[in-house]
Amino acid sequence: MTAQSPATVPGSTPGEQGRLSAHLGLPGATALAITVVVGSGALVLPGIAYRQAGQDAVFAWIVAAAVTVPLLIVFAKLGARYPGAGGVAGFVHAGFGRTAAAAVEVLMLGTFSLGIPAIALTGGNYMVRALGLSTRSGPAAAVLVLGAGAVVAIGVRLSGRLQTALALMLTIGLFCAAFLALQNPITSVTVHVPTDTEHLLIVAATVGTVFFAFTGWETISFTTEEYRNPRRDFPRVLVLSFVLVTVMYVLLAMGLQAQLPSTDPGLSGAPVSDMVEQAAGNGAAQATTLLGIVAIAANLVGAFWGASRLVMSSARAGLLPRPLAHVHAKSSTPRRAVGVCVATCLVIIGLQTSGLFTLDTLLSLAGRNFFVIYLLSALAYARLFTGRARAFGIIIAVVLATLTLGFGLTSWVYVLTLLAVGALVHRQRGRRSARTDEASSA
Repeated sequence: MTAQSPATVPGSTPGEQGRLSAHLGLPGATALAITVVVGSGALVLPGIAYRQAGQDAVFAWIVAAAVTVPLLIVFAKLGARYPGAGGVAGFVHAGFGRTAAAAVEVLMLGTFSLGIPAIALTGGNYMVRALGLSTRSGPAAAVLVLGAGAVVAIGVRLSGRLQTALALMLTIGLFCAAFLALQNPITSVTVHVPTDTEHLLIVAATVGTVFFAFTGWETISFTTEEYRNPRRDFPRVLVLSFVLVTVMYVLLAMGLQAQLPSTDPGLSGAPVSDMVEQAAGNGAAQATTLLGIVAIAANLVGAFWGASRLVMSSARAGLLPRPLAHVHAKSSTPRRAVGVCVATCLVIIGLQTSGLFTLDTLLSLAGRNFFVIYLLSALAYARLFTGRARAFGIIIAVVLATLTLGFGLTSWVYVLTLLAVGALVHRQRGRRSARTDEASSA
């Protein structure tokens, strides 16, 4: 297959259900990418990583960024060649067929169902702190979910402009927070490179923790149908957003090291706010806490944008009920799909608030699912490209497969159950369709 023009993924054509408008240029798409990626990862994980690895934490962030680069190459080439609302599922469809794509769609739906509520609950923690409330984070998280869902449902023009504004505010604010911390450091800041086995193992474990902060670009792949020129702009969006986000993360990690000890109890709560309070006082810390709420809100808008496109694409392909593929003509938005995403997240937040499972469980399962999703994307890349590109995809797939060997039983049960459900539902629907066709012809 040549790469002269974007390919169409079989089964991804919208047909009578309507097509999403191609409205995203480079600035808007880059803003969306930043707000999808930067969220709870930037607000919580720098503190967790610093607590785990101490002075080795900055190096762990650099390693995690380096590990992400090959994955971005895979997504950039696949997204440019196979743009569509199906995203990763579309890539797998092109490489391995509709049954495999259905399995991946359910895996992604299961991942979004845990990851988005985790983001909202993190934002709820920041909101409760900012308002000085004594309540749990569940109600605040629900408010954030409803607000983000409403923004996405209203239409692409409003949500696109809002994402651009929020991305600017978020990027400038977090860079300022890091610079404030680095201006008057309490302790020396170094990028310590460990050489002994013990510290290397700690760094490896920390890389696994902070990798969640580098997820999100796979969500952007679900928005390429809305790019004006996906072949040209999608790779550029990945590069620009990756550079900005990586520099931001490293500076925040260095800022924590400059202002707080690795034993500080606040590192597991709102570490960025504590860092700024130490560097510039309570007023600046309050502003940073509010910035954290903005980051989460923007992250949720981007996440619902991507998740609703996945739901819509799955409905187009027949995996989910057909009405969910409907695109509202005036807003150019799949409002029904957005509603399903919001409702699912509210249920998960309610279950978490009731004590059924912890926030750490949500983050852990979602993060490990992303590893599997990246693995499947690398396999699709190896299948669809030839020569050196195929060899590159195979190497990436082998590395990712090796990393997944460390997953616990719960993670694997969740992943395999989702994949099996997707494949079985698709096959069952295929049999029903065949019977209907036979009855009609008879």
